[in-house]
Amino acid sequence: MSVSSPINSSQPLFQPHIYFVPLDGALCAADYEAGLALNWLTDDEVAKVSRYRSESARNTGLQVRLALRAIMSLHSDLKPFEWRFSYGAKGKPALSEDLLVQTGLHFNLSHSGDWLMIGIVSNKQAYAAETALSFGVDIERERSSTRIEAILNHYFSAVEIEDLMALPLELQRQRFFDLWALKEAFIKATGKGLAQSLTSFGFTFAANSVFEAVNEQYPTIAASDYIHFSALDYHEPQWQFYFGRLSPYYRFSVCIGDMQSQSLLHIKAPTMSIISLAQLIPSSHD
Repeated sequence: MSVSSPINSSQPLFQPHIYFVPLDGALCAADYEAGLALNWLTDDEVAKVSRYRSESARNTGLQVRLALRAIMSLHSDLKPFEWRFSYGAKGKPALSEDLLVQTGLHFNLSHSGDWLMIGIVSNKQAYAAETALSFGVDIERERSSTRIEAILNHYFSAVEIEDLMALPLELQRQRFFDLWALKEAFIKATGKGLAQSLTSFGFTFAANSVFEAVNEQYPTIAASDYIHFSALDYHEPQWQFYFGRLSPYYRFSVCIGDMQSQSLLHIKAPTMSIISLAQLIPSSHD
């Protein structure tokens, strides 16, 4: 994390809350129908889930939407069926304007393989002060089938490529997916998606080391000075990143910043929880 300007103690305090939810792509028909029968999803959401061609994709789509609504309700008095969402020009989801004003909640989500990652940040004071909060998360499963050599020059900066190629061969694939998770979190935070060149910003790692999972039963975050971020079109101090491992094959990243400010936000390290839909639904449904 790059820190080059002091934090103003009068700034609102942010603390991201990160949830990891295991997904089951092989739900039985009864479980799928039971999820729909909760009546949490809007008609539009039900239609979107139903349009997925494969059964596994439909199951995942339903679970993602149920988990998001249940987790949002952990941070609000709103019931899971009361949430309404809007989408940015590049598809970034957000709360509808009235609910954002009411709750002050910002969220982002990502899923890969068997895991869903949901991030929540809450601060009504920040919204009242018109802080242009930008928030993105990403989780990536390391895949042996990805041809990393064909992708490097198109999406990675020169420094990122140089550092990756300097690593032993067995660590290069890990670094590739580490970088991909960080880059995805950043472009999701800005809301620009792939319309933003991925070579226009980059990440380097302390001593060019590869962070390993410390505890395979619980997500772990790297030290705060492990990552350095640089970009052509953005003020570096306004962005803070967290990077970690859920397991040896899953890594995750969190990006948070203020699009209108050149100073650091006052941010506490994220809380992290692994929680199942079975735990979420009974506690969130009347």
